[in-house]
Amino acid sequence: MGAPVFLDPYLGCRILSFLAVANYYYAERAEYLLERIRGLKINNSSIAELRQIGSEHGFLYVAAAPNKCINTSCLNVVFTNNRWQYSLLNSPSFATVSGRLRLRPWIVSGDLELQKGEVIGKVFAPGFFEGRVNPEVEAAAWEERKLERTACAYYPLRRHPGYAFANASNIRSFRAEVSVDTAAKNHAHAFDFSLKCLTSWHKCDQFSELMPHAWADYEEDGRWYETHPDNLAWEVGKPCPC
Repeated sequence: MGAPVFLDPYLGCRILSFLAVANYYYAERAEYLLERIRGLKINNSSIAELRQIGSEHGFLYVAAAPNKCINTSCLNVVFTNNRWQYSLLNSPSFATVSGRLRLRPWIVSGDLELQKGEVIGKVFAPGFFEGRVNPEVEAAAWEERKLERTACAYYPLRRHPGYAFANASNIRSFRAEVSVDTAAKNHAHAFDFSLKCLTSWHKCDQFSELMPHAWADYEEDGRWYETHPDNLAWEVGKPCPC
């Protein structure tokens, strides 16, 4: 069978034009969400503020059930409300053309992390999809009251307390983590995203493009580690001696 074609080419062009305009609109919403998340405080006053952001046009708000956040942490989330683009851009009728136009599915979220009714962190994360339900590429900045990661898990914390990095094994993922009391420079670098990637003709799937300052700090940590080997004597199951 050949490639699928539109029964009405004019209608197909109109739909693609609509998708392109919608993509720019949601990218602007993502920039706005980033600014709002940057300004959120790690306290319960931010719950109502996040809910208000989620009520604005172009967003979707999803709150965790309070009884789910007792013994484990959970998230209240604001998404850019563009998940509907995923089905269209991955459909056989649009996939080839949208790929040439660099229109690819993505979603951006801004979250509050809660535990036992208290806000303990916030997150900002863009994710990109490539023909799959879960993101293929995801970058995130995560601020916590107290950084859970220790120098035993990320040794370069010794050179910049309250500022660490992590990767996921199931997808191409990069995460910058900061504590509330880390240096202002670290916080600024963690939440510095280049969201032009959402509308760029260039595929823009490198973490150095998505989170330029955080990725540069991560690479510098790697160079530092080469000359400062981990000398922590630590056994699994025991407190980290840091």
